[in-house]
Amino acid sequence: MELLMAREPFASMSPWYGGYAFQGVVVLGTAPILLPLIVGGAAGPAQAGLVVAALYIGQLTAPMFGALADGSGRHRLIYAAGYLLLAVGLGVFPLAETVLEWFILALMQGLGVAATNTVASMFIVEFRPKAEWDRRIGWMQTCYGIGQAAGLGLAALLQQAPAWGMLASAALMLPGLLIGLLGTPRGRRVGPGAAVAQTSMRGASISDGATSCRHAPPRQILPHGHIGPATGALLGRFFADLRSPYALFMLCWLLVMLGTWLIYNLYPLLMHDVYGVSAGVSSIYYAVGAGIGVFAYAPSGLLGQRIGDGAVVLIGSLMSLLSVGAMAALVFWQPAGLGLLGPLAFLLLPVAWSPLIVAGTAWAAQLSTMNEGEAVGILNSTTALASVAAAFGAGVLASRYGFDAVLYLAAAAMVLGSLLVLPLLRAGRRLSA
Repeated sequence: MELLMAREPFASMSPWYGGYAFQGVVVLGTAPILLPLIVGGAAGPAQAGLVVAALYIGQLTAPMFGALADGSGRHRLIYAAGYLLLAVGLGVFPLAETVLEWFILALMQGLGVAATNTVASMFIVEFRPKAEWDRRIGWMQTCYGIGQAAGLGLAALLQQAPAWGMLASAALMLPGLLIGLLGTPRGRRVGPGAAVAQTSMRGASISDGATSCRHAPPRQILPHGHIGPATGALLGRFFADLRSPYALFMLCWLLVMLGTWLIYNLYPLLMHDVYGVSAGVSSIYYAVGAGIGVFAYAPSGLLGQRIGDGAVVLIGSLMSLLSVGAMAALVFWQPAGLGLLGPLAFLLLPVAWSPLIVAGTAWAAQLSTMNEGEAVGILNSTTALASVAAAFGAGVLASRYGFDAVLYLAAAAMVLGSLLVLPLLRAGRRLSA
């Protein structure tokens, strides 16, 4: 299989990746620029941070969607529902006039992101052999990154009319949904007597790395009856094993994502306040960085197979630290040409996202003692938790102390997160041996 995939680099592509790219246009492209512009311009940075936080509070439901998909086998339905939630949340957003209305609509968008992102990863780690994970995740994120770069370019054009930009973003969810369902695997219903067989199959898949993974718990009598118990048991198993390598990785991930999203959440406001760069120009810089990062997704998957996903996560963490550290240092020293040097330092941050998300997703599934869907769900939830904290923190810090303080906090979080990855590398090697 690996020889065939090496000879045919596009063998790891699936049609639904194209639809997933449309979501990348919005989730990492237009919305991060236009949403804070709308709210920040009308109510200020603190309120903008609050509304952006709602977007990520919605994404905290990622483990619930993972459990729902595993328990019901309705992966495609949940995946499609995410596009619809995004369309409504984006389309109605320009019509809202209060912070509460913006908060609710951003929360709806977050639910849509949680549903599609979690199930998209599950389409790979639960329906494909482990040997294919890195390549397939790499190509999936490549398509998502292409969408992001296109979305940021679109945001640069529409930043003078952000309301129309949000409406256009909502409209893009229709072709995204139609293409996004092409070739997606269908969930398999598992009978009550299959739980033991699933555990045995999971053990075999970890040892040989080539067994197809479909780990769904027994279907409940009520369609959604499993959500409470499954989510509670999932969190119980996680908190009962806080000394595990997986739990330490989640702490590392939380810190690195905190530093990352302190920059991203109010990005156009930060770049304008600190470096004097307009939203249109900062969107172009972001698009360039994201465009470069597109070419790093697939190589990150290949590199993970060669040197280990943990090492690739460390590389991505250090790249992020270099970017944010340079941005903070420039603010402290205030050299000539700050308006050019600051955005140039930022360029490395979206590039670093490629190795982080590709290797981080695969490494989470490898380190966890839970099934892959639950492990990926907690990873996405940890990202959302960091994003919520970063949104609140960025808004409050910017209002009280200025955006300089946001940069310093982001750099400190990056340092701690990168340092904590180091002891995990040895544990990761033992688990993969």
